[in-house]
Amino acid sequence: MTRTHIRLSKKAIHAGTAKQASPAEVNTARTAALSLLHHSVQHRHKQLALIRLLNAVQLSADIDAVSWDHCLTVAKASASLRELQLLYAMRGQCASRQAL
Repeated sequence: MTRTHIRLSKKAIHAGTAKQASPAEVNTARTAALSLLHHSVQHRHKQLALIRLLNAVQLSADIDAVSWDHCLTVAKASASLRELQLLYAMRGQCASRQAL
C-alpha cells in the first residue's frame, strides 16, 4: 500500500464520517477503513490497528475475526480493563448487526 493510497483512504474516511456525507461517501469510507485496518493487521501494527478498528466500527463496517483478534490481543497488552470491556462490547454489537 503506497503512501498516496493511505492518504486518499484517510481522506475518504474523513469525508464519510462527516454529517453531510452521502451514502456513496459512507460506503467508500467503509471500504477505505477496512483496507487500512487490514494493512495494519498484516503489518502487525499495534496502536495504529486499534485506531483503524475504531474508524471501521464508527462506519459500521463488516470487520473480520482476524482483525478483531489482532486488535484484542494488542489491547490486552496495553489497554485498561475498561477499554478492553468497551472493545468486547463493540465486537458484540458489530456481530449482532452483521447477523441482521
